[in-house]
Amino acid sequence: MMDTVLPLVDISNPTAETGQKLYEAASTLGFVFIEGSEFSSDEVNKMFGLSAEFFSQPYDNKQNYAISEANRGYSCMNREVLDTTEKRGDPKEAFNFGQFKDDKAVQPLPQAFSTFEQDIADFSKKCHATCHKLLDLLAGALQIDSEQGGAKWFSSRHDMQQASGSILRFLYYPAVSNGGEENEIRAGAHTDYGSMTLLFQREGEEGLEVLSPITNEWIAIPALQAKDTKSCPPIVVNIADQLSFWSAGVLKSALHRVKFPQKQVSNGADRYSMAYFCHPSDNTLLEPVPSRVIQSLEGEGANAVAKNGQVLTAGEHLARRLAAAYSWKQ
Repeated sequence: MMDTVLPLVDISNPTAETGQKLYEAASTLGFVFIEGSEFSSDEVNKMFGLSAEFFSQPYDNKQNYAISEANRGYSCMNREVLDTTEKRGDPKEAFNFGQFKDDKAVQPLPQAFSTFEQDIADFSKKCHATCHKLLDLLAGALQIDSEQGGAKWFSSRHDMQQASGSILRFLYYPAVSNGGEENEIRAGAHTDYGSMTLLFQREGEEGLEVLSPITNEWIAIPALQAKDTKSCPPIVVNIADQLSFWSAGVLKSALHRVKFPQKQVSNGADRYSMAYFCHPSDNTLLEPVPSRVIQSLEGEGANAVAKNGQVLTAGEHLARRLAAAYSWKQ
C-alpha cells in the first residue's frame, strides 16, 4: 500500500468492509484517497491537456466565457474569494462546466472545449457515477433503514436528470512569479458546498492542505502515483457541507486550502487540478438522514441549514455560499 497521510481505499470490488473504511475516513478527517475507479490514465490526461490548452489562451478570449450567476464559465485571477474573511481574491483561474443534457453543455463553450464536448460530457458522467458508488457505500455504512431507501438514500437524491449544482471544474494555479512567497495562499481556506468532491491531481503539482480537526494543524496532501500505467492516480475524495449537514455533523466537511510547497515555489511550476463537485438535486431538502448510526451518536449540525424553522433545499444552500464567494457586480 502507498504511504500517505490519508487512508487509501480500493473501490474496485466494493463490500460492506469498503463502506466501513470510507465511513471511518469520512467521520474523522473527512478526506480519503480512492483507487480502483474506472478512470483510465489516458482519459484523465486528456482532460488535463484540454485544460492547459484553454488556460494558455489570451485573457480576452477566456473572458468571453466569464462565469455567470449560474456558476458556469471562466473565473479569472482573483475573481473568487473562497476564504470570505479575506478581501483579496484567490490567485488562480478556473472553468466550470455545468450539467450536460443529452451530452450537450447547457452553457456556451469555447472552441478548445466544444470540439471535445462528448469527451467532457462522458468524463463528467463518470465522475457523477463514481460519486453515486461512494454515496451508496456510505449509506450502507450508516445503516439507513431499507424501508426509507437503504443504500440508495443518498444517490436517489442525486439524479443527473434534475437540475443541480454539480460542477466539473478545471483549475489553473500559475507559478509564483519572481520567486514569490511560500506562504501565499492560492485558494483560501474553505469547505466545499455540495455532498462530496472528487479531486484529480498530478504528481509534482501538490498544494492541497487540510486542517486537522484533531491537531488543528494544516496537513499537506501528496499527489500519489498510479498503481499501473493504465489506471489514473488515486483520487482525493472529501465530504462537503451538505452531506455533513445531512448526517448531523457525523460526516466531516473539513477546511482545506491550496498553498504551494517550497519545492514547487523554487521550481516555478504551475499547478493544474480538476475537481468534480457533486450536489444533490436543487429541490432536495437537507433533512435528517434516517440512519441508525447517526441516531446513536450525538452529532450536531442537522439544523444548521434551517432558516426560520424551515429546512433549506440543496439549491438554496448553494445560492447562499456562492453569494459569499463572488460579487456579481463587475
